[in-house]
Amino acid sequence: MATAVLNVKIDEALKEKLRHYAEVHNENLSVTTEKLLLLAFEAAEEAGVSEEEIDNQHTEEDNVLPFTPKEIKALRKILKKRK
Repeated sequence: MATAVLNVKIDEALKEKLRHYAEVHNENLSVTTEKLLLLAFEAAEEAGVSEEEIDNQHTEEDNVLPFTPKEIKALRKILKKRK
């Protein structure tokens, strides 16, 4: 299994609960967080939670085309003037 780094901002009180849980179960914060996230996903699947219920803002990323060479040239010109 490959591992990845996840940086999240959470409430300080929640972090302390997580730290306490890890300490009680003789685990580190990383192992505890992963375990509890997996349990939460399993519970959501068992409860039949749909994607629509999770993403209640119905957001989608827009497909943005890259800059054309002409636009890049114009941006470089603008940036050069700022120096």
